[in-house]
Amino acid sequence: MIQVNNLAFAFSTTQIFNNLNFKINRGEILSIVGPNGCGKSTLLRLLRGSLKLQSGEILWQSTPVQQIAAAEMARNVAVVPQSSTIYFPYKVRELVAMGRYPHRKNILTFQTKEDLQEIEKALVMTDILALADRQITQLSGGELQRVLLARALVQNSSVLFLDEATNHLDIDHRLELTELLVRLNREQGATIVQISHDLDLAAAISTRILLLDQYGDIVAIGSPEQTMTTANLEKIFRVEMKVGNNPVTGTPQVVPLINASTHNLSNLKVHVICGGGSGRTLMRRLHLAKTQVTAGPLNCGDTDEAVAQVLNIDITQEVPHSSFSPQTISATAELIAQADVLVVANQWWGNGNLPCLDLAEKFLHQGTPVFLLAQETKHDFTNGTAWNKIQQLQVLGAQNIPNGDHLLDELSTYQRQHLTNKI
Repeated sequence: MIQVNNLAFAFSTTQIFNNLNFKINRGEILSIVGPNGCGKSTLLRLLRGSLKLQSGEILWQSTPVQQIAAAEMARNVAVVPQSSTIYFPYKVRELVAMGRYPHRKNILTFQTKEDLQEIEKALVMTDILALADRQITQLSGGELQRVLLARALVQNSSVLFLDEATNHLDIDHRLELTELLVRLNREQGATIVQISHDLDLAAAISTRILLLDQYGDIVAIGSPEQTMTTANLEKIFRVEMKVGNNPVTGTPQVVPLINASTHNLSNLKVHVICGGGSGRTLMRRLHLAKTQVTAGPLNCGDTDEAVAQVLNIDITQEVPHSSFSPQTISATAELIAQADVLVVANQWWGNGNLPCLDLAEKFLHQGTPVFLLAQETKHDFTNGTAWNKIQQLQVLGAQNIPNGDHLLDELSTYQRQHLTNKI
C-alpha cells in the first residue's frame, strides 16, 4: 500500500534517514519503535507528505506522495499527534467536528446528519461524551489526547497515523483505546501506523514492528516475535533487557533489567573519543560516576562538544566541519597520555576522523586499555578503511563492549583490579 524506496532526509546538516526501505501493507498494524531522536515522528510526516524528501521516493499505491493533493491526503489519512497545545477555547464537540472538514465541499456548509452521527459515535468510543460541552483549555493532557483521537476517528479514513497517542493516558483509557484500534483494524480493515514506547502493548497488537536505531537505520522489521528480541532491543535502547512471553497473550514481553549498583569511578581517568552526539550519554554517565573524563578531538559546535563544555570536561577542539589537523591530534595524544583507559564511542567514521583510530592503536601498543563501544560496520564511510582499523584494534586486544552498562561494569572491574593502590 505504501512503499518507501531509498528514502533520505536531513534537517539542515543533520542526517535523519539514509537509504531507508520498507513497505506498509494494507490492513496491518505497524508499530514504529526506537529511541528518542531517531526520527519516528519525522517519518510519519514524510509518509503523509508534510515534509519534502531529500532523495528516494514514497509511493501510495504507485503514486508519489508529493503528487497527492493535501485535501485528498486528509481524506485518506487521519493523524493523532504526540501532543498539541490549543489556545482558543473551542468546545470539545467543536474540535472533534473539525475532523469532518475533509469530507465537505465547502467548510461553511452546515453539518449533515451523517456528520452528527459520526461525531456522536467518536465521542462515545473515546469516552469523552461527558466532556462534549467543556472548553478544550480546561482539559487535562490525557483528556485532550482522547479528544484528538476522536477528531481523527470522525474522518473515517482508511489509514490512521498515531504519534505516541496513548502516552498521556491512564491505564484504563490506554487499554480501551488500544482495543479500539484493534477493532478498527479487524472490523473495518483500517491500516494503522503507530509510534509507541509501550513495547508490550506494541507487541500485543501489532502485525509487524519496525525497529529503528538512534541513527534512523532499520534494525529489524517483521512480526513481534521476529523483531522483539533481546539482541535487537539492547542494541537500540542500550540497556540490558529480558524478553519472555506474555502468559496471557503469548506475545513478547519485555523486562528492562535495572542495574542496582552505583558506580563510583572517582579514581579512574578516562579519555573518550566521540563526535556527532555519540558521546553525550556516555560522558554524562561517566560524569555521574565521578570519573575524571577528558574527550576529543571534537569540532566546535558538535553536540558532544556542547555536552563536554556543560560538564566542564577538558577537550581538544577543531574548527567546525573540518578534518582533524596534526596539531589537534597531537594535543589529543597529550590528553590520552594522562588517562588510565581510552574509550572509542560508536560514531560515524569518515576520512576526517580516521586519525582517531590511529591514536587508539598507538596507545594500545603502549599498554593503555582500549574499549570500543558497540562499533558497527555500517558506520564506516571510508570504503572499509575504518572498519579494518577497528578489527585490527580488536586483534591487538581492544575490547568491543555492547553498551554503556557493560562499559561501566568493565571500568569498575579495571579500577578495582589495577588502581587499588590509589584508593
